[in-house]
Amino acid sequence: MKYILSLILISACLSSCTTEGERSTALVNVFVIDAPGDFDEVWVEILGVEVKTTGTRGQDNANPVFLENIQNNQQVNLSSLILDRQFLVGRGEFLVGAVTELTLRLGKDNYVVIDGERFPLVFENSEAQTPSLTVNYTLDPGISYDLFIDFEVFRSITSQGGAENGFVLKPKLRSFSRADTGEISGTILPTRENAVVYAIQGKDTVSSTAIDLSTGKFKLRGILGNHTVSIIPFNTRYQTETIPNVTVEMRMNTQLNTITLRPKP
Repeated sequence: MKYILSLILISACLSSCTTEGERSTALVNVFVIDAPGDFDEVWVEILGVEVKTTGTRGQDNANPVFLENIQNNQQVNLSSLILDRQFLVGRGEFLVGAVTELTLRLGKDNYVVIDGERFPLVFENSEAQTPSLTVNYTLDPGISYDLFIDFEVFRSITSQGGAENGFVLKPKLRSFSRADTGEISGTILPTRENAVVYAIQGKDTVSSTAIDLSTGKFKLRGILGNHTVSIIPFNTRYQTETIPNVTVEMRMNTQLNTITLRPKP
């Protein structure tokens, strides 16, 4: 009887300890998505992401944790990360508190493809290889969080005086959490007409994306509140389209009516 009672007490203790352990951490998944650029492909080597959280008693004294990109090939075609496509950079468990900083670590094997031809993509300076974002994402126990880094290619790459001289990379990033933002999606006709789609709030562009050429569909992610949607076609024969007063609610997808591009007069 004493033996059985001891086993019950040990089991209860283990169960309690496990529960307490589970309640003291949160799972963080860090993804990369893309905002558009005028390139066929943009290949960037992503080594991983550093996640910094609050430390003891909520103080900013914790060392950042590096979540390695465990893929055999660490190069990512950013241009393919539209609609619901995303790339998992890394995941890890963290003590409850808050994520305060996200830092991408990038490798040097980067290039763009234009009309089937490959051109080098070099960093503007050493700081550009480790772009960082100050954030504030609360971590509650036992919850899994999806955090996104939006790699804004259109604003991140500049020419060095012509494609033949290569391009310069100075990453422009933004971050959002899926838990506290929503989305806008729609379809643009005619298909295979590319465009940049912007979500504008006040005077600020808060999100941008490209169109899936095969379907004409687009999705603006990580936004909240009232926005103006602006569609700027790459083909200058078409007019810019503007849709005002598009409301986005938390964790909801606002679906727009199909938008048909109009030729310029």
